[in-house]
Formats: sequence, structure tokens, C-alpha cells
Amino acid sequence: MAAGRRALLLACGLSGLSAAALAQGTGTTFPTRPISIAVPYTSGSSVDTIARRVAERLSGELGQPVVVENRPGASTTIATTYVARARADGHTLLFGTPALSINPVLQPQLPPGDPRRVLAPVGRIAVTPFAVVAGPSVEASNLEELVAWAKRHPGELTVAITGAATVMRMAVELLARRAEIQVTYVPYNGGSGAVDIIAGRVHVGFIQTPDVGALREERGVRVLAVTSPERVASLPGVRAIGELYPGYGVTSWNGLFAPAGTPEPVLERLNAALRLVLANPELRAGFERVDVALVGGSRADLGDHLDREIRQWAALQEQSPITVD
Repeated sequence: MAAGRRALLLACGLSGLSAAALAQGTGTTFPTRPISIAVPYTSGSSVDTIARRVAERLSGELGQPVVVENRPGASTTIATTYVARARADGHTLLFGTPALSINPVLQPQLPPGDPRRVLAPVGRIAVTPFAVVAGPSVEASNLEELVAWAKRHPGELTVAITGAATVMRMAVELLARRAEIQVTYVPYNGGSGAVDIIAGRVHVGFIQTPDVGALREERGVRVLAVTSPERVASLPGVRAIGELYPGYGVTSWNGLFAPAGTPEPVLERLNAALRLVLANPELRAGFERVDVALVGGSRADLGDHLDREIRQWAALQEQSPITVD
């Protein structure tokens, strides 16, 4: 085994796996044909971009083509249902997003049901935080001032969101509950309402940090906080919401899932290959430059993360129901 590859194995905690085990799939002949990854968003989206970068390198690790299939629509349930009902042999996978934890709580009637029952975790891939961005129409230079403004003007704080059942919406809801403020949502079919924030027609937006750079150059636009548990390197001096409200932490995330019932050796083979891919220094550095942190870890790590989020959103929903129109 080459020294560089051995170093990656050690970095991933996979030093006990031999090259033969990696090649043979931990005692299986998997994969025997091309693998498809269903992405629940359109080609060219940020989720699609991450998926394609990872798929390209997975192909090299698995010795078979790994093809991205875009299956957007129906609050991501088209892609999720397609994978949940696929043959459970590891050749059809889902590029999961926070919708997997939100839909079962806000829209439990949607197929394919509880993802913890119909899907098998393979591994975490990436997390991307949001930044709270304020336009010139609200007088606030930090989160404390924004909350104070909202309390002086109950229900007047307008927030741009891209959907009623999205992680962006949940990030706002969680902050509103913790800060005890009222907000008014302004929905947008695409984008994040950036133009209206700049123009002062909407007070605030929760925007993924990779998209914040250009906005910061606009006159009157300020970045008040980030939603990740910790601060982010690209926004020095900008506090995390959790510093003001301990325990707060919301990010957009991605993870790889297979249909429930996929054999354990196949899932372990996929996880081992994914961890090797995500440990690649070049890939990690490229994503870090745009504020996307590669995660990796075990299958259990992804399962625990999904379960924790579902329980968090369920608790939020029990406090005061969140409507989805």
C-alpha cells in the first residue's frame, strides 16, 4: 500500500482495513455495476455541485462509474421515494439533505415515510452554515441589536425564505423561539431575496455563507451572525448565534443514504470509500475555500445526526405548530 494512501486510511480511522478488503468490499463483490446517486435538486445547484465532486472521486475508490441523477421536486420526496423503493443492493443511493429531518415533522403525509425506517445511513458528507444578513432598512449592526429592534416592532421584522418547509425556515423559527420575537416571512421561489434585502424591501435573510461575499460589498448590508455552532473562518469577527443563545446550531448538510435492508458489508464498503474520499486534502481545501466543511465519520454518526434533528424539529413543532401552506 502506497504511503499516501496509508496516511489517508489512518486519517479516516480505517487503518485496520487492508487494500484487499477495500477492493473486495469487505468480503463482497460489490459493486458489480455503475452506482447512481439521486440528488433532490436541479443540476447546477449547490447541492448538485457537492454531489458531483464527491461522486467523481467515489468512482475512483469503488472501481465503477458513480453517476449523479437529478430528481428534483415535491419537497425532495421524488428522489427520496425513488431510492427508498430501489433494490437494496447499494447501487442506488440518495444524496440526503435537511429535508429528511424536516418533512417527517412538518409534512408527515409525504412519502416515503420516516427516513429512519426506509433508508440506511452510509455517511455524513458536508455541512454549510447560514449567515444572518441585514439590509439598510433595519437598524442593527449585530444580532443583539436585531433582536432588540424586533422586540420594539413586534411582527414587523421581515425575513426572506425560499420555502415553508426548508432548513432556512427552521433556522429562523428556532431563533425566533429562543429570542422570543415575532417575524413575518417573505417567500421567494428561487434565490434568497438578496435583491430585496439590498434594496431595503426585506429586513433580513438567512443566506448560505458561500453566497455572502458579494453581498457584503453592497452599501448598507451587514452580516450579523452565523447559524453554525461555531464561528466561520470566512467571516472573522462575526459571532455565532449560539454565543448569544447557547445550544443553537443549524446548518445545511448532506449525507449519503442507501435503501433500508442494504447488506451490512455493502454499507461498510460504501462508508469506507466515502471516508477516504472526504479525507483527501485537495478536496477538503477546495471546499473549505467556499465555507463547505467535509465531515465523514461512521454510518452511526449520520444516523444519530438525522435522529437528533428530527427530535429537535418535533420539539419545536410541539411548542407552537409551524404551518406549511
